[in-house]
Amino acid sequence: MINHNVQQDASPSGTASKTNANALRVLVVEDDASMLRLYQTVLPAWPMLLDTAFVNNGTDAMFKMRSMRPHLMVLDLDIPGINGFKVLNETFWNPGTTVVVVSGLDEQQIHCFGGIPQGIEVLPKPVPFARLMAIAKKIADNVGVGESRVAV
Repeated sequence: MINHNVQQDASPSGTASKTNANALRVLVVEDDASMLRLYQTVLPAWPMLLDTAFVNNGTDAMFKMRSMRPHLMVLDLDIPGINGFKVLNETFWNPGTTVVVVSGLDEQQIHCFGGIPQGIEVLPKPVPFARLMAIAKKIADNVGVGESRVAV
């Protein structure tokens, strides 16, 4: 499991010693190392305070989901261990968590695995980061966290 807190007070390693109650909590579940690096590069540039965690398998995702209680979970479906479909079906979701699936699978492949529950947005790969950021911003505005990191 890879943990990072993207906050103004984060240490040089990217991991802060404490979480910030005003940060938008984001859990990224992705097994591809290059995709993880891309998330780790792009998310810190978002204009909001984030507390992020990155995991590379479904088992860690389920544990981290319970301990972190993220506002947003970005979930790849094709991950080792417990796959993303099982994570969706077996996890008791925190009502305050929005799940966004990011997958290279097409609609027919997703349907063959049982589909995605209604209300969960599915984004393609390559990741449309502008859309993902818009979703995060809307969640942050709705729950009153993630205040801007940029001085005005």
